[in-house]
Amino acid sequence: MSWKRGAYPEFTLEDVIATIFLLREPIGRKAIAETLDIGEGSVRTLLKKLNWIDVIDSAQRGHFLSKTGKKLLERLKGLFSEAHFVGKVDGMPAYAIVVKNPPQFKSIELRDEAIRFFAKGAMILIVKNGEPVFPEDERPLRDTMEELAMNIEEVLNFSDGDLIVVTWAENPSDAMKSAYHVALTLKNDEIPEELKSLVR
Repeated sequence: MSWKRGAYPEFTLEDVIATIFLLREPIGRKAIAETLDIGEGSVRTLLKKLNWIDVIDSAQRGHFLSKTGKKLLERLKGLFSEAHFVGKVDGMPAYAIVVKNPPQFKSIELRDEAIRFFAKGAMILIVKNGEPVFPEDERPLRDTMEELAMNIEEVLNFSDGDLIVVTWAENPSDAMKSAYHVALTLKNDEIPEELKSLVR
């Protein structure tokens, strides 16, 4: 495919993943660009590549997932959830994501990954007895941040053993994409190759 010979794309795998979740409903290029805080030209290239691998269809009301795209989304949802806005932490927008069947991890390394990807801070939680707790001492999140715990329970579906990543940043797109980044770090080996190929 010809794009591989061109310049390095101006979007990341995190942008690709976020876009696939956004495309469940028809959405226009401008709305994607605003949500991800990337240029419309980059979004155009991204959508073109998704079209090349038969992941999206387009109509007057916007772009949306094709049959192949919907299957791909289901595969991704088996690995991790969509990143959801869960309020503010330290006065900044925060997003949370559920990672299913997480491999062995070190919380500090995952927090560092989030910060490397433009988050100002991150919190790694595990689900025990139906609620998010800190893995270090199994202290429930609601003991220290009740509102955040309630917001997480409202927007995310999780089960015992799942990992929950909460990231916050000065702007929503950085918070959202840093949450996806941690999920991708944990599930890198299981991400479909055709998606990884879009950013090489």
